[in-house]
Amino acid sequence: MAYLHGIAPRAFGPNVVAAGLGLALVAGLLRLSWESVVRQAPLIAAAIGGLLATTLLFPGLEGVHRWIALGPLRLNASSVVMPWFLMAVGGLLIRARPALACGWVAAIQALHVLQPDSGQATALGVSAALLLWTTPSTGTRWRVVASTLALLGAAAAWMRPDPLGAIPHVERILHLAANVGAPWLVASLLSVGALLTPAIHHAVRLFSRHSEAAPLAASLAVYFGLTFIVTELGNFPVPVLGAGASPVLGWYYLFGLLHLSARAPLSQSEEGR
Repeated sequence: MAYLHGIAPRAFGPNVVAAGLGLALVAGLLRLSWESVVRQAPLIAAAIGGLLATTLLFPGLEGVHRWIALGPLRLNASSVVMPWFLMAVGGLLIRARPALACGWVAAIQALHVLQPDSGQATALGVSAALLLWTTPSTGTRWRVVASTLALLGAAAAWMRPDPLGAIPHVERILHLAANVGAPWLVASLLSVGALLTPAIHHAVRLFSRHSEAAPLAASLAVYFGLTFIVTELGNFPVPVLGAGASPVLGWYYLFGLLHLSARAPLSQSEEGR
């Protein structure tokens, strides 16, 4: 479809490389245990915070700093690691450390404001709020405080100037499909549905089992769905379908974390029945 618009297939080379690397990452992730990842939640959050902070040190594009340069490859850091950050927040809440979870949500949203990246800030803000309100062990006060900070961070990011224009085969790939014809658009939307289905399936399954990982699975599904929706609100890369390695790696991480969450035990409230 992109080829019909004169876009060379090599523009999607990073997607192919990222897909191969993503399979290896998922294989490595599935060798971990749910309990070990939950225990390491504070370290995971700190590592992600440090990684996102380094984006401010790399040369930006028209004042926007969302990327880490690895030789000729530029990775949108948030697109890669936000599933891991939601995992870290979920782990902190499971371990009854809401203050630390709140602090890290605020810190990551502050970095999104500085970059700025209102697309990722919005997806994280809503999905983090959902995670906070659906985790049984989190008190109402912390839910209100952390959710407010998460959503205020998203709003603040939208208020920052973002001069970057859209690259058709990155941010407007669905529009290219629509321009080719209805069958291409339908096929693209079905592909989006196929990408979202594993997350929705896992969330429903884990809630039916009363798993302690159910809130995380739901927040991952909402996060990924919103990364598609925000592309209609601004110039943000369409995950997986658009050209670019970062969202592909992020989807594989999300997919791996969903499968890892299937190993989680019942929530404490259910175990106590």
